[in-house]
Amino acid sequence: MEEFVSLQTADALARVRAIADDVWPKTFREILSPEQIVYMMKMMYAPEVMEKELASGYSFDLLVIDGVDAGYMVYAPYKEPGTMKLHKLYLLEEYQGKGCGQKMLCHVADEAKKRGFSSLILAVNKQNTKAQKAYSRFGFEHYKSVQIDIGNGFIMDDYWLRYSL
Repeated sequence: MEEFVSLQTADALARVRAIADDVWPKTFREILSPEQIVYMMKMMYAPEVMEKELASGYSFDLLVIDGVDAGYMVYAPYKEPGTMKLHKLYLLEEYQGKGCGQKMLCHVADEAKKRGFSSLILAVNKQNTKAQKAYSRFGFEHYKSVQIDIGNGFIMDDYWLRYSL
């Protein structure tokens, strides 16, 4: 059985961190240096960072399959009118390639529509071809390339993709 669970408390965010601790290093081990992975994990998944995001209106949703936390999505309104940004979408390795990621994207798109948004955007690492293919299959289209200095000598080199709701 699959279900989506919306996390509403700071304590519940530990469930997202547990998945991130497993998925994130595996996803980026061939793309980013070990030092950048550690830096970005702290930058994005420190309890105080996630709690601040939750308090400012970010949605943290889990995909739970047969009682197991299998993946998570983090999304929030973006500064462009009518636009929701999907900040994070990660799935444990054993659930990849089974349509779960597409279901997660459908969930976020449905939530964005319910909230009155007309488009969904996201950033994907230029070297993460697996994710790019999944987003393209769903209907996302490339609309810009960005390089963002995230500090400590590290750069995020991403494509930004858009999906019309």
